[in-house]
Amino acid sequence: MRRPARPHRPQSDRGRPRPKGRLPQSRSTRRRGQDATWPPLGRRFSRNEPPNVPENQAQPRVLSDMIPPLPPEIDAPAPSGRTRAPGHPDAEVQRIRELFDQAPGCMIVFTGPEHVVQMANPAHLAFTGLKASIIGQPARLGMPRGYSRGFGRMLDEVYATGKPHIQRATKLLVTRYPGGPDEEAYGDFVLQPLRDADGVIYGVFCQGHEVTVEKLAADELRASREQLKTALEAAQAIFDNSHDIICVVGMDGRFQQVNQHAERLWGYRPEEMIGRCYQDFLHPEDQERGGDLARQIGRGVTLPPFVNRHLHKDGTVIPVMWSAVRSESKDTVISIGRDMREHMAAEEKLRQAQKMEAIGRLTGGIAHDFNNLLTVVIGSTESLADGLDQAPELRALARLALDAAERGAELVSRLLAFARTQPLAPRAIDCTSFLHDLLPILQRTIDSQVKIDLKTGDAPLFCLADRTQLTSAMLNLAINARDAMPLGGRLTLGAAREAAADGDGRSHILLSVEDTGEGMSAQTRCRALEPFFTTKPEGEGSGLGLSMVHGFASQSGGRLEIDSEPGRGARVRIYLPETAAPDPQAPAEAEAAAATAAPRHVLLVEDDDLLRDQVQRQLTSLGCRVTAQRNGHDALRRLDASSDIDLLMTDIVMPGGMNGRQLADRVRGLNPDLRVLFTSGHTDEPSIRALRMDGRSGFLGKPYRRADLARELAAAFGDQPAAAIGG
Repeated sequence: MRRPARPHRPQSDRGRPRPKGRLPQSRSTRRRGQDATWPPLGRRFSRNEPPNVPENQAQPRVLSDMIPPLPPEIDAPAPSGRTRAPGHPDAEVQRIRELFDQAPGCMIVFTGPEHVVQMANPAHLAFTGLKASIIGQPARLGMPRGYSRGFGRMLDEVYATGKPHIQRATKLLVTRYPGGPDEEAYGDFVLQPLRDADGVIYGVFCQGHEVTVEKLAADELRASREQLKTALEAAQAIFDNSHDIICVVGMDGRFQQVNQHAERLWGYRPEEMIGRCYQDFLHPEDQERGGDLARQIGRGVTLPPFVNRHLHKDGTVIPVMWSAVRSESKDTVISIGRDMREHMAAEEKLRQAQKMEAIGRLTGGIAHDFNNLLTVVIGSTESLADGLDQAPELRALARLALDAAERGAELVSRLLAFARTQPLAPRAIDCTSFLHDLLPILQRTIDSQVKIDLKTGDAPLFCLADRTQLTSAMLNLAINARDAMPLGGRLTLGAAREAAADGDGRSHILLSVEDTGEGMSAQTRCRALEPFFTTKPEGEGSGLGLSMVHGFASQSGGRLEIDSEPGRGARVRIYLPETAAPDPQAPAEAEAAAATAAPRHVLLVEDDDLLRDQVQRQLTSLGCRVTAQRNGHDALRRLDASSDIDLLMTDIVMPGGMNGRQLADRVRGLNPDLRVLFTSGHTDEPSIRALRMDGRSGFLGKPYRRADLARELAAAFGDQPAAAIGG
């Protein structure tokens, strides 16, 4: 079926190539038969004024260049003294010309597929830095930088499709003045197709304006918003995850916001606290003070951090340190609170350590002189008792005095032990055998209503400790356990091997004392190791037992642990370093050598006159020849005069500008092989270890008995001790 014939249309310019530089004719132009060819460059801007363009630039082609010449009857000048009527065509053209050139926005007109620049207003040239010489040139030549960066593609698209194109905040590189630097600028542009009377696209009109200031301000605002968002997210994360309480309180004293930590600290969920007055959570004794502080903060007073006591949901009292400040809006108070229980516990431990140090210094200060006196009393009483074989009653009195002096020595030892300054003589001890040997003593000491059990294996378990101090520690723990079971119960002693809990890789021997008594409260358990703290009635306990055991364990390189609850008894554990089994032949060889050696010459140096005389008698009774001196300088002069000294026995703490260690150093400069036996009423444990490390020195703590002196002399003389040693 054939299509109906199309109606005839008059021939027009559609489809025919136009001459170069020729614009399409409008209906009015065709009616008047006017040629729409562009006039040459340099045509006047208006009939009265030339365009205002810098001298070094070509005259831009403006709107009047696109308006064809008017007929003579229309274009004729108005009679003298008269102006064109507003509706006159020439007046309309003039008005359009002025609007185009004076428009604050950028305007530029392109024609043809090559996008030849036909018009550009001054605002566009000023913004882009382009010259008026671009007029008449294709866009790719007149504005090559913008053309190659996408502007040419947009012109092609609008010219081909006839669809407008909008560019928002387009980034441009512009030159504000000839020879000036390139600058980044931003503009909003609209590209619209230009059509002739028949709807044929013959060009593109581009209109826009600079938005650099607005774009930079928007970017800055966007960055500020991002920063604010990040800050708010960080603040929210801190609020949600802080281990401190963070809350917002209104001026009426009621919670408006509370973070999750409040529930962990107070036991209340945030929703249970919102709307309630903060004073509801204060300790009754702190409510008045808390209200006064809140009123000061509400008035804008800046307060230093303060502590209030609060009540947990279960009634526990919790100290909280607050930092609070009024908000900038002045309608809320922002507060941050921190649980002070751990901090206060640490402060209490520090005070306890300082108290222990003070007591230790006080004890150490008197221990030296007191032990000197006890050494004289013990030595003299022991000699007196030995000479009273024919007077039993006097001998018994001497023994009582000796026992009293030894009890005094034990008291000083306890004071030094809890202060951790008691010199120790660590030896390898088989804890299995030790507990079996201790059992008969405990059975005689503890009431029969208390049943004693031992939990040990058959294998030996050797620890490194001072046997005397360990015995005293275990007796103290057993007696404390007995006192906790006034109606009887069960006392269990145990020994086992355990790996170190502190991760030092060293095995420990665990000695435990467990009872079925009353147990301890948490408060009592926290103070149990304090010196002089006791729960016993006045006069029934010194409060030194557990503190002495704790000091002994720490000084021995171990630790003490207490596990107890009210009504469930108590278990005290002592961890001591494990050591290898000792050589069983060493003591026997020393005893055999002691029986065959010749007498030795001992140089005794002691500043206390009473003690010097007493020790000289003891050494003489042990078969030694003694030369006694009062200070180190006299001892050096004696050594210079005689070279037959076998042993230097010297006190460590001496006046006169030379102590025992300094004397020993001087003596060994004269005789490097000379043996030295140090004595002291108080010397710290590291000093004792240092003295023993060279293998040529021994140490004898005061007070001591004659048998103790005999053993140290035997050790000092090695394989050639005095013949009478051990007597």
